[in-house]
Amino acid sequence: MFETYWIVEYRDQMYIIDQHAAHERVLYERTLKRMKEKQFTSQRISPPIVLNLSMQEEQLLSEHMENFTKIGFEIEPLEEIPMQSVQFQTICSVLQKKDLLIEMLDSLSDSISTNLAPDIVLEKIASMSCKAAVKGNSRLSGREVDALIGELLELDNPYHCPHGRPTIIAMTKRELEKKFKRIV
Repeated sequence: MFETYWIVEYRDQMYIIDQHAAHERVLYERTLKRMKEKQFTSQRISPPIVLNLSMQEEQLLSEHMENFTKIGFEIEPLEEIPMQSVQFQTICSVLQKKDLLIEMLDSLSDSISTNLAPDIVLEKIASMSCKAAVKGNSRLSGREVDALIGELLELDNPYHCPHGRPTIIAMTKRELEKKFKRIV
């Protein structure tokens, strides 16, 4: 519906699923799981992407290089000291977006200013995978919808995206019949 929501009937309930929020939740859980199990795959980029970093970004990247490596980034300095420009040969295959490295560095900058623990920094990096989620007004194939719903329903908490928005709204047949005044 509206290329953003799916309406699903199961038993005596109707479910409305927000495809973006659902995909965010699935990617978030998948990323956290892979981080814990250290099971990331990388996607090679050709040609490599070159980024010019500010001094703060350079410092953050240097401090958290191990975390970026853990999630599949392969980053090499182009200039030894200082590391003002870097190129990355691979990105995390879950993220599939090139500009996320800068967004992650910005996110880490916020974390540093609030003195978050290293585990929370890793979780912040995982939450950035949500940027890779399918957007509203994007049509998915039936196969993609089925796969996403299947993966969503296997999660411990399929009901909310990482930001707290609902992924699924449920309404029983009885509630629907009441709204149409079929029953009192």
